[in-house]
Amino acid sequence: MPPTQAQQTVLPIRSVLNMKESLWRTAWTKAIFLSFCWASYFISVLIGALIYYLILPRITYIEWIHYTILALFLSFYFVLGAGLFLISLTAITGIDLLYPHNKKSITVKLLFPIAVTLSQLFGVNRDKLRASFVKVNNAMTLAQRKRIRGDRILILLPHCLQIDVCNRKITNDIQNCQKCGNCPVGQLVELGEKYGLNLQVVNGGTLARRRVASFNPSGIVAVACERDLTLGIQDVFPIPVYGVINDRPNGPCFNTCVDMSIVEDAIKFFKENRETNVAA
Repeated sequence: MPPTQAQQTVLPIRSVLNMKESLWRTAWTKAIFLSFCWASYFISVLIGALIYYLILPRITYIEWIHYTILALFLSFYFVLGAGLFLISLTAITGIDLLYPHNKKSITVKLLFPIAVTLSQLFGVNRDKLRASFVKVNNAMTLAQRKRIRGDRILILLPHCLQIDVCNRKITNDIQNCQKCGNCPVGQLVELGEKYGLNLQVVNGGTLARRRVASFNPSGIVAVACERDLTLGIQDVFPIPVYGVINDRPNGPCFNTCVDMSIVEDAIKFFKENRETNVAA
C-alpha cells in the first residue's frame, strides 16, 4: 500500500528530526557515566569506612572477628574498584581488559543506582546518564570482538517503531509486515533478510527476556529508548549487546524511528566477527 500524500509529507520531516536528535545524542560521551560511577565508588568507600568505624569498638576485643571483617571490607572494595577500573580502561582504550570473562558483573549492578541518584542531585538528566551507559557498553562490546562468535545474532526491536495506524500484528511474527514504507519496520525486515538474521519485535522487557532465553544468542543488536536499553543490557549480561537508541520525534513510545546505518554497522560488526573467528 503506497503512502498517502500526508504521510509522504510527514516522512521527510521525521528524517530531519531524526538527524537533529541523532547529532544531539552523539555529543554525549562515555565520561558522564564513568565519572558518576567513580563518584559512586568513592562515596560507597566512605560509607563502608564509616560503618567499620562505628562497629570497631564492639569488635576490637575479639581479634579474629576484627580482622575477618576488615579483610571482607577491603576485599569487597578492592574487587569493586578493580572491576570499575577495568571497565573504564576498556571503554576508553578499546582494549579488552574485562575479567573474568563471561561472568556476571557486580560493579555496574551496585554502582549504577547510586550514579543515577547522584546525577539527579547534580541536575543531570537521567536519560543523558543512561545514554552514556549505552555508549560505554557499546565500547566494551566492540573491545570484545575476538571473543564474540557472531554465529547467532538476535535483533530486538521495540513495538513503537511500527506506525500507529498499522493493524498488522508483528510481535508474533515480523514477517507480517507488508513493507509499505510508512515506518522503519519494513527496512529492518529487508536488513534481516539481507544478512539472514533473527528479528524479534517486543512490547516490553518481559517478552524481550523470553525471546533472548529461547534463542540463546551469541550477540544482540537492540533498538530501544535509553531506559529499556539500560535495563535490558544489565539483564542479559554477559551476552554482548550493541545498543541503538531510537529517535522519538513524536514523543516516547509512539511512532519512533531509528538510524538504519547504525543498525547495519552493528550487524556488520557481529557478522564480521563470525567470519573472522570461524577462519581462525
